[in-house]
Amino acid sequence: MIRRQKLTCIVLLLVFTSLLVLGCAGKQAAKETYPTQNINGTIAWGAGGGTDSVSRLLAPVAEKELGKSIVLTNKTGATGTIATQYVFDQKADGYNLLFHAENPQIYQVLGLSQLSYNDFEPILLAVQGMTVIVVHKDSPYKTLDDLINDAKAKPGKINIGISGVGGQPYMTANILKKGEGVTFNTVTFDGDGPLITALLGKQVDVTGLAISAAAQYIRNGDFRGLAIVANKRNPALPDVPALGEMKPLYQSMLQAPGFFYGVFVKKGTPDDIVKKLRDAFQVAYKDAKFQEYCTKNGLIPLGLTGDEAKQYMKKWQSTMSWLIYEAGGAKESPEKFGIPKP
Repeated sequence: MIRRQKLTCIVLLLVFTSLLVLGCAGKQAAKETYPTQNINGTIAWGAGGGTDSVSRLLAPVAEKELGKSIVLTNKTGATGTIATQYVFDQKADGYNLLFHAENPQIYQVLGLSQLSYNDFEPILLAVQGMTVIVVHKDSPYKTLDDLINDAKAKPGKINIGISGVGGQPYMTANILKKGEGVTFNTVTFDGDGPLITALLGKQVDVTGLAISAAAQYIRNGDFRGLAIVANKRNPALPDVPALGEMKPLYQSMLQAPGFFYGVFVKKGTPDDIVKKLRDAFQVAYKDAKFQEYCTKNGLIPLGLTGDEAKQYMKKWQSTMSWLIYEAGGAKESPEKFGIPKP
């Protein structure tokens, strides 16, 4: 009887051990099969803009590495907060990617959202870019000083197209306000693509565009570039002077990179899935076609992930949050959110 009980216990133990091993193996297999379905990619800006163009170059290469399609959708509005909130509201399972720019790092000080990139995991910071101040070819403004002098003479009367509060054109207006004391009448559009259409149609007098979006129009003679919002000229537009070059008083304001584009997932996404996504997008980043696009359009390749990407974004956040605050454009002090002063 005792021998039979021992034998039963041994059998049960073996069965339990086998089930445990099979369960672990099943979990491991499940992890290794990611992705088992197509992945959603939400682009926070409109079609034809810088973020959109970079995203649509990276995604096709990454999806080949992943073995599933990345279905891209433009979800515009409110300086990208609609797309940011949407991805944040989804499960942290790697099936919802956010293709966005730098904007979430200043949402809090602008009172747009409580979210920031602290709530996301960077898959790839792809590129750093610069803004160029542009006017229509028929504009009376031949130089930046022409624009500034007219803005001083007509406070709040000159229409500047912006991509929402906190977008690069908005930041450009804040930089000029802090440096020159000029104010503009802001007219909002959903990203570089609609801004280009508006300027071509003379619906606005001036705007700031990503060089990647504006370069072809400047080269073709449709737009006139007045200044690169940086301390140095950009090789893609060598004839357009840099703001810091023309006016040294701006140099300290232009220490931070103009903007960046990247791919993100919700914080809490399993580490193995994050790694698989990072590996796939690194392949896309190194693709010759993408690198050629960067060179031609004045984008500086970054290729940052993990802690390097987080440090880069925090430095940008510190510089730009305080610039907005000191220019009078913030609703909250950066101190409230623990953002250190640079």
